[in-house]
Amino acid sequence: MTACRRALFVLASRRFDDTRSDGRRDDMRWRQTWMVALATQALMCPAPPRAHGQEPPATRPAAPGRTAEEPASPPARRAFALNVAELYAGAEMNYQSRRVKYDNGSNSDSVQKNRDLRIAEYAGVRLDGYLGDPNLFDFQAGLEAGATQNRFVEDLNGFHHADGDVGPLLRYDFSADVLKTKPLSFNLYARRSDDRVARRFLPSLRQQETEAGVSGLALTGPVTTQFGLSWRDVQRTGNRFEADDEELETSRAFVDSTWQVSNNHKLRLAFEHEDQGSDYQGSLYRFDLKRDELRVEDEIAFGPGDKHRFDTFIRYNQETGDLERDELHFAPRLTLQHTDKLRTVYRYNFYQVKQDVFDVDQHKFDVEALYQASKYLRLGTDAFGLYEHAEGDVQTNQYRLGGDLGYTRPTASGEFNLNLHAAYDDARTHGSAGRRLVRAEAHKMTDVRPVLLSQRNIVKLSILAHSDGYRRIYLPGADYWLTFAGDRVYVRRVPWGRIARDEVVYFDYQYEVPAEARVQSWWTSALVEHRFNSGLVPYYSFEGRFQDVSEWSFGTPAARNNQDRHRIGARFETSWWSAGAEYEVYDDSFEPYDAIHFTGQAALLRQADHSLNLSGELSRYWFEGGLDDRRVWWAETDLKDTLRILEGLSMQTGTAFHWEDDSLAGKTHGVDLEWGLKWVRGYLTVELTVEYDLLAIAQNREQGYGVFLNVRRDLSHLLPGRTAE
Repeated sequence: MTACRRALFVLASRRFDDTRSDGRRDDMRWRQTWMVALATQALMCPAPPRAHGQEPPATRPAAPGRTAEEPASPPARRAFALNVAELYAGAEMNYQSRRVKYDNGSNSDSVQKNRDLRIAEYAGVRLDGYLGDPNLFDFQAGLEAGATQNRFVEDLNGFHHADGDVGPLLRYDFSADVLKTKPLSFNLYARRSDDRVARRFLPSLRQQETEAGVSGLALTGPVTTQFGLSWRDVQRTGNRFEADDEELETSRAFVDSTWQVSNNHKLRLAFEHEDQGSDYQGSLYRFDLKRDELRVEDEIAFGPGDKHRFDTFIRYNQETGDLERDELHFAPRLTLQHTDKLRTVYRYNFYQVKQDVFDVDQHKFDVEALYQASKYLRLGTDAFGLYEHAEGDVQTNQYRLGGDLGYTRPTASGEFNLNLHAAYDDARTHGSAGRRLVRAEAHKMTDVRPVLLSQRNIVKLSILAHSDGYRRIYLPGADYWLTFAGDRVYVRRVPWGRIARDEVVYFDYQYEVPAEARVQSWWTSALVEHRFNSGLVPYYSFEGRFQDVSEWSFGTPAARNNQDRHRIGARFETSWWSAGAEYEVYDDSFEPYDAIHFTGQAALLRQADHSLNLSGELSRYWFEGGLDDRRVWWAETDLKDTLRILEGLSMQTGTAFHWEDDSLAGKTHGVDLEWGLKWVRGYLTVELTVEYDLLAIAQNREQGYGVFLNVRRDLSHLLPGRTAE
């Protein structure tokens, strides 16, 4: 007798015993009880699988009016199914200790200590099933409930403060597919997550993310339409006084429809509404944005074999809130494939933006030609003309002509590569002095050399630094520093801010233009390298920009922005390791320097049970004649180790070290250590992680450590129908 049938037998016996209090048997009630038990068994206790070669059980005599050969009717499909896919329980422990010492401007330094302890116990279940039919309403869900205990202790210059709280824990995850085989289908979801955000050389942040939404897909002949609503809220919390806390809340609605008019004609219409609100770094600053965007894309293929294409792109964007502006973008493009080797592209761009008191209209026409002269030689040329009218009577006329060459050819010892590019640019501004607008100017934020914004005479209060798509707005003083030197603006990354090293940041700003000015620029670049079969790759790279600036009024003065950069070096590459050395000369009008770089990486071990990888960089900079005269040493190493100790037991170790010695700013040390152990035995999983980080800048010092323990026990084998492995 199976476990399911034994359970029903016990339930039936108890039910019968409960029906009589005098202890006497009632045959009628006995029969009724077992009829209910047998019916329940048929629904809840599936028959065991039949072994190969086993004879089927004897069948009952055929009912009157039906022959024995006729198969019995299939069982009726259940209108609802709910299965427990997973059952588990566990606990998490998070302990972090941090000590910050900083110069407060007085004779003695300030010291702040924080100790945070978080403990959570939880139990969870994963469900799946359907309603009516798997193709009608198919769902998956997860629910996790438990309790949390938090304890916070802070000491600041002799003042002691402690706090704590106890509360419930609830996490959920639900998704459902509705009518998934029909022309009109839907997907519903809701989820909540709680995890840590690791930051290099900085303390980790706790992130709580909540999402919910619904999306749909409609298939109506040649038209495919997607639509949906979504809401997302992200909260990141750090130390006791919320110095790293921030919140991002976004709601979005969209409709995206594509009409396949014919085999060679496609039309797409899309509309999107977004509402975004953000609080940053626990400060009073808040960024709110509401955006409505309409897109129209049309694509037509024509000519022999449909090789030619005519594309049209229209975009209208309206934004209100802290960043109010209206944008209109119209861009048709014609692509002609004349031969297998020659292709030409013609574009027209109309761009209009209204922001604050600005009203800018821009017209641009460009043409591009690509010619594959031979198997090894590729030629290209491009040209454009631009007319811009901005803010009253400020007008700009600009044109550019350029060309490039690419040559790649195998040799007896390897492969030779050559790339050349040259361009001429002429921009003339007419009218009274005014302002122009720059949007999304991208810069890679490094530590050694500050970023120089491209334009001169920038309006300080107009600078807005943000991530791609404005998903995060960065704050001056908290995430970056601004330095004004003459008519130029330098931007430096704050090491303890939210901008990661080598992250690409986008800048919007306004700048003053002189009354009458002309800027002529010559652009050149070259790359020559040879890849030897042995792995050696010597190379030489050159980038040049040379300007001639003239003006005819007493407006804001302009200045040249020249750049002359040479890089010569070599690297050696194998399947296990690589190493390189490079000498760099960066001569520009504002921050010239000479530098030498050494880089390398190696796979010290590459086995199934053990891998060990090492990478590092060492650089020396000489800054002379620019913003300041200084010398900088810059070094960084990173070691990753993954080891499988036993069956089910593995260990991971990470070590990162950063060192910088600036003759003006002082020394910077950064250490980031992480050690983790994971043990899996049967249904039990234990994960232990220990972190240590140190960041020392001049006289300021921040260090801390954290211990994270996660224990999880899978209880799925206790479910009915499950057997232990």
